[in-house]
Amino acid sequence: MNIERLIEISQDLGLINEAEQLKLIKQRSDEQECELIMPLVGEFSSGKTTLINALLDSTYKLETARKETTATLFEIHFGCDKCEAEVIYNNGSKKTTERFDELRNEELKDSLVVNVCDTSNRVSSSIILVDTPGLSSKIAEHRQVLIDFLPKADAILLVMDINAQLTRTLTDFIATMELAKRPVFLVITHCDTKTAQAIEETKQRLAQECKLPLKQVVSVSSTKGETQEFVSLLASVQLEKRVILEQVNQQRVKNITSAMIRHIDEMLAASHSDKELKDAIQAKELELRKISNTINRMVNNAQNSIEEEQTRICRQFEDTVFTRLDYIVSSKSDNYNAEAVAAINNLASINLNEFKTNVSRILMEQSQQRSNTDLDLQSIQSVDLSQLNVSGLSFNLDLNSIGHEHDGVIATGVKVVGTVAAVAAVVATAGAAAPAAGAAAAGEAAAVGEAAAGGAAALTTGEMAVGAAGVIDTVSDIGSMISNARTASRVEKAMVLAQEAGNQYQNVNNINQAIGQQTGQKKGFIEGMVGFVTDKTWGKPQRRRAIHNYIDESLMPEFRQAMTRNCGQVVAAVRSLLQSAAEVTVAEKKLALEGLVQQFENEKDAFNKRMSEIRDYKNELLTQ
Repeated sequence: MNIERLIEISQDLGLINEAEQLKLIKQRSDEQECELIMPLVGEFSSGKTTLINALLDSTYKLETARKETTATLFEIHFGCDKCEAEVIYNNGSKKTTERFDELRNEELKDSLVVNVCDTSNRVSSSIILVDTPGLSSKIAEHRQVLIDFLPKADAILLVMDINAQLTRTLTDFIATMELAKRPVFLVITHCDTKTAQAIEETKQRLAQECKLPLKQVVSVSSTKGETQEFVSLLASVQLEKRVILEQVNQQRVKNITSAMIRHIDEMLAASHSDKELKDAIQAKELELRKISNTINRMVNNAQNSIEEEQTRICRQFEDTVFTRLDYIVSSKSDNYNAEAVAAINNLASINLNEFKTNVSRILMEQSQQRSNTDLDLQSIQSVDLSQLNVSGLSFNLDLNSIGHEHDGVIATGVKVVGTVAAVAAVVATAGAAAPAAGAAAAGEAAAVGEAAAGGAAALTTGEMAVGAAGVIDTVSDIGSMISNARTASRVEKAMVLAQEAGNQYQNVNNINQAIGQQTGQKKGFIEGMVGFVTDKTWGKPQRRRAIHNYIDESLMPEFRQAMTRNCGQVVAAVRSLLQSAAEVTVAEKKLALEGLVQQFENEKDAFNKRMSEIRDYKNELLTQ
């Protein structure tokens, strides 16, 4: 049966989508120079764009470090009259530029596709290479772009870094999309890091490990311009283009024919009588309920797996954040608070991304396990995980001050003791220089000197004998005061001593700050020494206790709550997508049956004739 006949049957059966697909297949089959669509599919940063750049003539290259912020497809056309790119946006507007390097993330967020035209003849003009979003992207829109586009591919270029492992994400996705029957070519990139022998061994290993039937395995080093194997591969594909297209189109027609036969079987099964038709409609309603039960089971299975992953991630986060914070508070730092907050946010982000990756895997496994149902289960693979977050984790500690609450008081005490030592030296010198002083005055001076010396006994470092030159200059003044003690009042002596003590304290403080600056400290030398001692004695133990309490009482309850919310969002999205898919599937079947009921009631003869036509259609399709 030719495609024209299949188009007629599909249109008569009201299968509009199938008819449009058949028309497109016919159009491509009739074209003498039909273009071959070959997408490059691989993990993020596998080297797809770098490989394309190595084939272009344009001096302006495509951005190779594109972040996961755009789902735009890049269609690369070779053998063009000039180098230029046309960006087609969602609203239908277009933009043309010769500067490929201007096609950056922020410019492409609202675009559908970028048509890149280049004058290079390294690749045939009838082969279109398509640069697709990274398969490992966590953004649902990117995965949906691949789901929508890959069925249009005629052959697959599977791209992977030689330094990476062949991931299940890559092979399972293609198998799920039923693309294994298309020609699949494996392109190994970044081969400049390996010897020729290592490259050949990797080719053989990957060919054995890959679950897909590979047509050919080639290696490239795009950064060094070593793309000969890849160019030769595309040249051989060009020679076999008609054969490849014929095989792919045959498979596409076969899939469409099978779908048409299933549709006819459902119509014939319910065509025996008016009552049977109505019963069939009721059966469809029962089918909807059964599908709903199936959906509930799928959702529950997914929920259990996702909750287990949530529990594992919470335990992992608790272990890693405890280890990291314990290391931070046990080490030397100028700002414990900043380091702790950065570590918490970083570890939360890492664990959340791991959660998203594993949830994507769980959803893919769920869709594969139920692939024999009538539901479109591919949709649950595109659940939007980009909205999941663990932001807003509070940090209510001041680690910088813990254990150092009394540092200021201790440092002041040390400086006061140093001041007393200096004044004691002055008074003792004055007493020795005034032998003619009265016994009372001499005894008074000796008492003051003895008390001051006692206070200084604990300080033995040179910096504690602060302002020695200033002390000597005041000796004569103090000696004069003491020699005239009988005529001076006690108040005057006290004021003189207080002034001298104040001068010496200032000297202590100035020297303290100067030494601190010379040793690279942000505070005085004495404060630094006190802080060092108190940190070792009180700071570290108190910070560790504070961190333990913070993790147990604040951080982990908040993190678990955020992950529970994330889990609930995913489960709700899965339930909604599956329910919508079920309702669409059953509604289409009910609508077709209701049309037959109406026709049967109005024109029984026409109904019988129609059923006969439908049976003939089935016989034709079975001989296809």
